[in-house]
Amino acid sequence: MRSPPFGDAKIPEELVSAVMQVLLGEKNYSADGDYSAPYLKPVVARIYPLFILLYAIPTALGLTLNVMIIVYVSKYKLYRDVTHAFLVNLAVCHCVQSLFVLPITLMVMIIQNWVFGQFLCFFLPLLQ
Repeated sequence: MRSPPFGDAKIPEELVSAVMQVLLGEKNYSADGDYSAPYLKPVVARIYPLFILLYAIPTALGLTLNVMIIVYVSKYKLYRDVTHAFLVNLAVCHCVQSLFVLPITLMVMIIQNWVFGQFLCFFLPLLQ
């Protein structure tokens, strides 16, 4: 069986209108409603408190321990050594990861739609 030539193919009108909305930059609302508010994924709707707890523990520990490293190196003025300066740099980077990347990654995992705006859509992979 041969496929029909390209000129004979019929494209559904709903698909054409959806593509036109995307190309023109219009808001794309589905038949289900407005997706500007966060909606939980159905898979994690019952167990999302467990995900929050499992992400909160490494976030709190990572932030606390890295701040302790920065305070220790600063208190004893060990930052004059190249190795300790590198450790402070790593601790600052891990603090940024713990404060920003882990909570946003958790939200991406449990929320069905993207609610963080266009900037974070491009900047989050750079942070990760």
